[in-house]
Amino acid sequence: MRVCQNESGLNCALASQRQVLSLYRTVLRTARGKGLQADPIARFARTEFERHRQVDKKNYQLIEHLMRKAKRQLAMVQQKEVTGVKVL
Repeated sequence: MRVCQNESGLNCALASQRQVLSLYRTVLRTARGKGLQADPIARFARTEFERHRQVDKKNYQLIEHLMRKAKRQLAMVQQKEVTGVKVL
């Protein structure tokens, strides 16, 4: 079995887990900065992270895809013009 290693020598699964947790914390901090809309933004983020919780930790392609998607959504929410989220 091949073990994935990144530049720092950490196991890729552990590194991915740390990146996901860091992204989640960043989302929550961003939500807090949105004032009255903080709760819906945080709720949306929690729902999305929970929905993908069962992704296999070794499915690096899917994890990277989901991380890129979440980072794009975070960048949109971080814009000062954005005051909240609405799920259709």
